[in-house]
Amino acid sequence: MWAWADSLVIEPPALATSGSPGALLVVVRRDGVVVNRAYGLADVAAGRPASATETLFQLASIGKTMTAAIAAQLIDEGVLDPDVDVNRYLRTARVHGDTVTARMLLTHRGGFDDDITGLFARFDGEVAVPRAELDRRLRPLVTPGVATAYDNQGFGVLGLLLRDLTGKSIPELFRERLFEPAGMTHAVQGRPADGMARLARCYTVQGPGAVQECEYWLYRDAMMGAGGVAASGSDMAAYLRMMLGGGSVDGRTVLSPSAFADLTDFEHYRFHPGMPGGGYAWIQFEERRGLEYAHSGSMPGFSSMLKIYADADVAILFVFLGGQPGAFDLTVSGIARAIEEVSLQPEAKPGFATLRQITDAFAERFIPAGQPRSSERPGYLAQPDGEPIDPYLGTYEIGTNHSRSFFARFAGWGGLVRLERDEGGRLGLAGWPALGQYHQVGSLLYENDRGDRLALANLATGRYLAIGLSGGVFKRGGWLASPGWSLPLFALALLLALTALLQLRRGAGPALRGLARLTLLGLVLTLAGLLAEWQWGITLGIGRGSLLWPALWRLALHLGALALVWAALRYFRHRLKLAGWLGRLHGAVIALSGLSIVAALAVWRVLFAFPPYLSW
Repeated sequence: MWAWADSLVIEPPALATSGSPGALLVVVRRDGVVVNRAYGLADVAAGRPASATETLFQLASIGKTMTAAIAAQLIDEGVLDPDVDVNRYLRTARVHGDTVTARMLLTHRGGFDDDITGLFARFDGEVAVPRAELDRRLRPLVTPGVATAYDNQGFGVLGLLLRDLTGKSIPELFRERLFEPAGMTHAVQGRPADGMARLARCYTVQGPGAVQECEYWLYRDAMMGAGGVAASGSDMAAYLRMMLGGGSVDGRTVLSPSAFADLTDFEHYRFHPGMPGGGYAWIQFEERRGLEYAHSGSMPGFSSMLKIYADADVAILFVFLGGQPGAFDLTVSGIARAIEEVSLQPEAKPGFATLRQITDAFAERFIPAGQPRSSERPGYLAQPDGEPIDPYLGTYEIGTNHSRSFFARFAGWGGLVRLERDEGGRLGLAGWPALGQYHQVGSLLYENDRGDRLALANLATGRYLAIGLSGGVFKRGGWLASPGWSLPLFALALLLALTALLQLRRGAGPALRGLARLTLLGLVLTLAGLLAEWQWGITLGIGRGSLLWPALWRLALHLGALALVWAALRYFRHRLKLAGWLGRLHGAVIALSGLSIVAALAVWRVLFAFPPYLSW
């Protein structure tokens, strides 16, 4: 197996062809370590080799599984009731709005803001989040408890809850309840006591020779429940063996049998009885290799995947450096930096593809497939029925697409899927031809030729679609704000409104020149307000609670919208004063374009949302 690992990582040289400085591979069975191997460099500038026993690799969201393990301990001890309002336990923070429970948080159903801009600190920075900022951030944006939508902030709340409930800091809690009992002697949550000495450094990588060290970010305490653990290969070997051992490793009990069963109970959330379920943080997969569950991690400079094949008694972790932008920052400047940092050289792409598929390649090589399906509810028998499918056809957006940042919502439109039906009654996803067509195998349950499943459900807040995983949930969008018409309309209207520049010439009539001036003024104010909201809306309005600057840019946004409306009304009132039919036609184009821009901003919930932390 060592030879197999080396053949993928360094022969052929995936690290060299990708430009990634280093990687870590851990493979274990319940009774011992099979592979614990580090590759390349942990610190390029210092020439420090990566060590499987000493180097600490940032695991990012894999830390959620550890937060869930501690929660399962406290639930098992009767200290934490997973089904009561989390505010019963919170002392240094409070969740506002609809009731949220720990079980909802543990299964990604809290409904918090998807934009986590501002929730990370520089390595030497302050990680504490002030109470006032927490009050602004901890507000569900969709109805909690209905459908899963990957929720970083929700796990952050869980970390705060565990801290307040136990009276111990989050790093201390991880050390006492997990790291020390499991024998994870080097692992740390947050900033190590010895600084950067043992950490694998953060790198953005575009290809061989195009490697830049980036800022090593720490999770602020409002997000520590969502990740931030750095661990060695030996630490993770102990953790994986504990998971394969039902909560125990080398005679040490970390989780009681009942706590472990609760942690890995995939009935905590199941979108459909024929689909994979969700435990506490862990998500079921289906590769026909017996029971399988997994979690990945993505952090500036680090990419990781952890898979547990319980029935095969094998678990694997792979971490590599690079492949991610240098910051979780959805501001204008952050997006610009990210685009530059992740533009891979063509020759680097095959190497990165190999690194991203290591865990899949391992399973294909060493774990036989073809076993019965393990990811449906035990005892479930799929039986088709006659429930009409027409109400479910249409466009769906990823369930995480809720944020007070309008740009984050727009970015979520990149994950739209359209459910269609062919003449034979089979379903398909437009734009995803690789998935093929789905035939019905159960009530609102469909399966393609590869055995992948798709399910539908009519829940309290609308119709939903799940593809493959219970965590991969999409919500059917409404037609009013659909990007299918509103985005093209906005883009076209913006371009046509800019043609008002042509009417600033001296030869244009006074009425037409006045229309052009007012429209262009409205555009400048509107775009300036949008850009300011995008750049500083979360960091200032939500993070720091600033009122003056958000008020100014939102005032500019609304004055710009009023100017566009007023310009259009003036045109319709004075259009007869515009000389010639061509001038009247161009005036109509300019006026209607301004009205279209305002209409799009209204249905997108960009206008009329003030102050920014009370609506979205």
